[in-house]
Amino acid sequence: MKKLLVVIALLCAVFFTTADAETLAGRMWESYNLTALISPELSFTVMPGVRWEFGDDAATPVGTYFEELFVGPTYTLQLSDNFKVKLPVWYYFMGFPSASKGTYNFSHNLEIMPTLEYKINPSLMISSRSIFHNTFYASMNNSSGWSTLLREMVLVNYTAATGFTVFAGDEIFVGLITDPNNPGTYGPGFSPSGLDENRIYAGFTYKISPEFSITSQYIYSTTYKANAGVNNAANGIPNVSAHNFYLTMTYLFKTY
Repeated sequence: MKKLLVVIALLCAVFFTTADAETLAGRMWESYNLTALISPELSFTVMPGVRWEFGDDAATPVGTYFEELFVGPTYTLQLSDNFKVKLPVWYYFMGFPSASKGTYNFSHNLEIMPTLEYKINPSLMISSRSIFHNTFYASMNNSSGWSTLLREMVLVNYTAATGFTVFAGDEIFVGLITDPNNPGTYGPGFSPSGLDENRIYAGFTYKISPEFSITSQYIYSTTYKANAGVNNAANGIPNVSAHNFYLTMTYLFKTY
């Protein structure tokens, strides 16, 4: 019970965290995760998703603003009863429709996501996930190239009951490699250098069956203002904050 109270307090702290950035948007994200378990060590995932705004203080058009698709394998290595390493290597499509402008920008990306999971006890787990987000084509630049953005997240998971897990965490986005021939514009373009975004997570996962689960989470995100002449390149000044509500439905099936 004491541990559960600690987790609840942590979740409350996350939900009521505020930032200096002006809150501009309310957004809904939805993803569908279909994963085939090929062997105990290897799986393959296809995960489409869509995001839309239902409120925006900047008076810009609301509606669908982002479409995405992940496709790729994950290799899992169980090093001990308590320690696991995962290595997803996924192709990632990012699409940005704009009904008001009549445009559709997109980028092609490669996600390399080493993840460490350590069980402190049967109910409590801490994980560290590093996403190396590599952009190799951006339609807004009409160009191939290369940039790398690091997304570093630490997450605490607590199994409160059979099939029910709550979690909380934090993730930062930092541009590591910029493309010398293209300006930095995270999302539809190549990544800028420096701190780009911070996200605070809190939510739960409910496993309806061994194969099917639903994850619901709240994400408070803060992005940062642009340097002169570079779109959305970080200079440490908060620009946009948003309340994001994220729903993921996951279906697993074995092929062995």
